[in-house]
Amino acid sequence: MAHALNPHAHAQYVEQPALLARLRQSYADYREYLATYKELNALSDRHLADFGVSRLNVREIARATVYGD
Repeated sequence: MAHALNPHAHAQYVEQPALLARLRQSYADYREYLATYKELNALSDRHLADFGVSRLNVREIARATVYGD
């Protein structure tokens, strides 16, 4: 009965969909990061140089592409 009298008791249930949405978005962002990283990393050094990118910058470029600067 104490649960029914507490107006904030349902707050945890309201926040769970938001938490799940954030987890899904984080997972989707991470998958996009991995795909971007793998695609850039698969390029030859010559192709990367054509873009003006060093292989050392591939990880940072993938991160900035997905998560922003």
